[in-house]
Amino acid sequence: MEYLIAFNANTGLMELVNELEFTQCLPDLDTHICYALDVDKQAYFQAIDALAKHGFASHKVFSDSSHVRIHPPVLDKLLRNRLRSKEQFVEKLLQRSRPGTLTLAQFPHINTELISSYLLSALLAKHLGVNILLYGAPGTGKTELARTLANFTERCLFEVHAHNVVKGELQDEFNAKHSSKQRLQYLTLIQSLLSDSQQSMLLVDECESLFSQADNQYSKDRVHRILELNTVPCIWITNHIDELEPSYIRRFKLVMEVTAPDSQCLVEMANKAFKGLSVSNDFKQQLCRIEHLSPAIISNAGYVARTIGLKRLAAESVIKEVSENTLDASGLLVQTLGYQSELAFNPALLNIKQDKALLDDIGFALKHNKPARVLLMGPPGTGKTAYAHYLTETYQRQLIRVKCSDVLSKWVGESEQNVASLFRRAQAEEKVILLDEVDSLLVSREGLSAHYEVQLVNEFLTQIESFTQPLFAATNFDSKLDKAVLRRFDFKLECDYLTAEQAIALYRQVLDIKRLSPEEEQQLRQLRHLTPGDFAILARRKLFRPKQDHRLSAITLLAEENQRKQPSTTIGFIR
Repeated sequence: MEYLIAFNANTGLMELVNELEFTQCLPDLDTHICYALDVDKQAYFQAIDALAKHGFASHKVFSDSSHVRIHPPVLDKLLRNRLRSKEQFVEKLLQRSRPGTLTLAQFPHINTELISSYLLSALLAKHLGVNILLYGAPGTGKTELARTLANFTERCLFEVHAHNVVKGELQDEFNAKHSSKQRLQYLTLIQSLLSDSQQSMLLVDECESLFSQADNQYSKDRVHRILELNTVPCIWITNHIDELEPSYIRRFKLVMEVTAPDSQCLVEMANKAFKGLSVSNDFKQQLCRIEHLSPAIISNAGYVARTIGLKRLAAESVIKEVSENTLDASGLLVQTLGYQSELAFNPALLNIKQDKALLDDIGFALKHNKPARVLLMGPPGTGKTAYAHYLTETYQRQLIRVKCSDVLSKWVGESEQNVASLFRRAQAEEKVILLDEVDSLLVSREGLSAHYEVQLVNEFLTQIESFTQPLFAATNFDSKLDKAVLRRFDFKLECDYLTAEQAIALYRQVLDIKRLSPEEEQQLRQLRHLTPGDFAILARRKLFRPKQDHRLSAITLLAEENQRKQPSTTIGFIR
């Protein structure tokens, strides 16, 4: 070991040995080195091989010591310190993770009981190969969960990065050419050094690079051995589970997806993150209903507001802006596109061609969490989308409104992944799904030429069939739907235009008048293609000119909207 340290630390000695080897002035150099050191040649190379296996050094050629390189963190530690114990050697080679700030109870959406029970039992039995893989979208709290698990098991958590030594200090090698290889070497070294420790646990964040680089910088078999024989328990984290081959995944003892917590969990996290900022409870409730909001975004927004020194409304404004900017930059900001209606939904104005008793059956399904699938068809503005929102609000169910932009991707295969992820999240959080303008998502496969388009429809149909929560789908063009869609829905409701009496009642409501003139009533009865959406347009017009008497132009506006829905007529013999 002393010779290898001197060889790696002394550039002149290294150049001399390389020159002797290159010119063959001293054949079988290692034999002479062993003679000078008074060690057996076989034992000499066995020692070098052991150092390499335990991560202390690397060597390209087994039978040639001139290729042995002691890793910089190890070499620096050995040169700078008089070491009397292994603990002294280990001390500066470890990077301790920050302590967790949460408890397992604050992860109710994750099966922490399974993870914690397994960890405690495996640690007590001193099992080998204790590896847990946590995966999921960025910012969902995977690292914080790992730290919380370490706290729960009373273990010190150390992070595994690619490392180098600069002026005697251990630093992350962010731009290293072979950083994955360095991480694996460091992981092997730390596993060896901590093999006798009963108080340690390792964390490998963004671990996908270690697996994707296998066979390029090191063998897959080496990674397999680490996963099967490691003595120190290890938690691995990735945002990209798809980059890990099945041969790696099946070697983890536990694989757990860490999804985003529901809004109530986020509120609890917000209470802690915004402590001292004097933000209102209403603001926190409203903020935590934003789609795709994550614990990391909440924590960061609270940090920014606290750093600036803001409180109350000023803090709320900054927190909201920071959160929305982060989501917008990630392509995840959708809450500003939520459903809005100028007129409150009135179930009495929903005209369906089927038996009205079906509406009671659908209400029963939502009230008792039955997996009803409802397809709403009909002209625009008849209240299809509003009906789904009305029902979920009535029965206090959370609704996920799905549009094309929420699932479609420019990358082949990613759209199907988005669909699967959406349904999986809704299932886990027991949310109702509304597929708005479903004709653009479930278009007939007979007219599709691209294979990936057919795959997307297939994925949707499969997910719909497996979904056990209420599901709504709305379309203005049911003729465009794939034939397999209809049989997957329990209720198929055809929404129709308003009756004359309904149109008259809405006219009086929107214009706030008690009686209609005979001319107004006669004109309204002639308009047979009016919808609640047409009266919503009239209500919006009133917002723009609140002092104007809109009664004078209301019939004209409604007649124009009615005319747009008239079927086109043919001329002469042309059909």
